[in-house]
Amino acid sequence: MRLSSLRIIIIGGATGGCAAALLFARAGARVSLIERVPHPRAVGAGIALAENGLAVLESIGLGPALRVALPVVGGRVTDAAGRPLLTPRPPAPSMHMVRRETLQGILLDAVAAEPLIETHFGTSLVAARPDGLVTMRRHGRSLDEVLEADLVIGADGVHSRVRDGGDFGVRIERTGLHYLRTLLPPGLGQQSEAWTSAGIFGSFDVDDGTYLYASCNTPRLRTAVRGCDLEVLRATWREAYPAAAPLLEAIDQWQSLLLHEVIGVHCRRWWHDKLVLLGDAAHAMAPNLGQGANSALVDAAVLLDELRRAETMADGLEAYTRRRKPKVGAVARTASLLGQLGEWTSPVARGIRDRVLFPVIDAMTTPNALLRVMQEDPDVLRAIGRG
Repeated sequence: MRLSSLRIIIIGGATGGCAAALLFARAGARVSLIERVPHPRAVGAGIALAENGLAVLESIGLGPALRVALPVVGGRVTDAAGRPLLTPRPPAPSMHMVRRETLQGILLDAVAAEPLIETHFGTSLVAARPDGLVTMRRHGRSLDEVLEADLVIGADGVHSRVRDGGDFGVRIERTGLHYLRTLLPPGLGQQSEAWTSAGIFGSFDVDDGTYLYASCNTPRLRTAVRGCDLEVLRATWREAYPAAAPLLEAIDQWQSLLLHEVIGVHCRRWWHDKLVLLGDAAHAMAPNLGQGANSALVDAAVLLDELRRAETMADGLEAYTRRRKPKVGAVARTASLLGQLGEWTSPVARGIRDRVLFPVIDAMTTPNALLRVMQEDPDVLRAIGRG
């Protein structure tokens, strides 16, 4: 297909939506990017950029700006005493950590500099129809506006309004698991993830800071969350994982913590006429392989690639689904399993997991298995964006 004649509307201006806008605009399409947040720069805590996601970003010229992302050196999974449970063997795919705010700023600067992208920030989607008609409303205005597109891309997350407009056969899975995330001053990161009697606790250096995430699923931690009680949070983690103490002492107020609910999204179809989904809108997953945002970036690149190869829109959208759905589904299932194992907090369950299951997992963590987590060859992804 000739993409230069297409009018594309993208709903959602986070990582996947911005990357899709840049990829399609660089291919010649006219893009409207709609995002409900008026100033979408200051978002989230930290993010892990794996080789697949980084390859997509490099393909649209963002490699130099992303040199601020810090490589994870010696990253591993340990128990509460610091004993290694899982250490990826070389040549494992690389991982870089960066503030979400930094990544979002880099993407938005690139979007602002692209003449074929028209942005509508502070604008909510009212409805998206399978025939490509999109109704939106700018915040503070009472009248709706209607746009028409050849393709509407739903990059609007777990609670996608685009998905509501079509027949995608969606099933929402509420796992009941939650994580706390925050940014701390620099120099506190342990570059590891500990699996403990209170769940999972991880900390990594990011640009000008430390990214921390922690489970909050035991009864005591749920009580801390309900009461916004920082002292109970500190005491619980200090008891379960003493190495967490200095990081938690650096949290000055509960309001600096972000609460993330793990929700799975499973769609039977990823497209319906002129509507197509990518990222969490299509396949939200547990965060335990660090592939949520990275998979959205891969989605954007593969969608572009398959539409460029196809003779018709329908052929391209179906090829995109066939190429992406099995691979990302396998990653999501593995991430879900790891997330559940991380919440085995009783002594007996942890003993079985750490002494029996982890040696098996470690033996299965071959370079080829880790590359399958990438879903696509990073060199292929770089070529798509540059093509």
